[in-house]
Amino acid sequence: MSAPSPRIRRNAPDSVRQALLLCTARLIAQHGLAALTVQDVADAAGVSKGALFHHFANKQALIDAALAALTDDFEVHVRFLLEQDDIAYGRFSRAYVRACFDHLLQQEQANDIGLSLAHLLEPALLAHWRAWMRRLLAEFPAEACDARLYAARCVADGYWATAYGQPLGEEERRSALAMAQEALKLCRSPSETLSAAA
Repeated sequence: MSAPSPRIRRNAPDSVRQALLLCTARLIAQHGLAALTVQDVADAAGVSKGALFHHFANKQALIDAALAALTDDFEVHVRFLLEQDDIAYGRFSRAYVRACFDHLLQQEQANDIGLSLAHLLEPALLAHWRAWMRRLLAEFPAEACDARLYAARCVADGYWATAYGQPLGEEERRSALAMAQEALKLCRSPSETLSAAA
């Protein structure tokens, strides 16, 4: 008996759903949200539009689920880094900075399909990212209004916006590592910074 066609996945609904989410994220990353069509996603995943609508009620539900999957993956990494850090001041911001730069530096090796901040400037995507950041910062309220820590997160966001999605040569990798170190210095408590300078 021959193997089933890749288009026939009746016994693997989870794999179909995952393929649809992956293809949605890839297409948004490659062409932007405005260019995304349900037909393109279905074609990329090797399923019919009917199969897509079996998993997602409409295009917006598909987009929301794809964005949630991307931010969930990123959050897993942030929380892993949080567990490794027992210094209270700047704990979330350090984890966020490290996760951003890890993501940036590993994009080629991981065949990464995450969204660049340039894509996140599209209003719908930006709203999703902001909601995610507010939810995480609610767990660390002291960090939300700390100017040094906000600056550190902005360094990570800004570098990601300028460098993400491009091949990183040796010079760019060195620059990214140096920028990460500078951002992490901002995540030290002011007293720790003064002690290090003395």
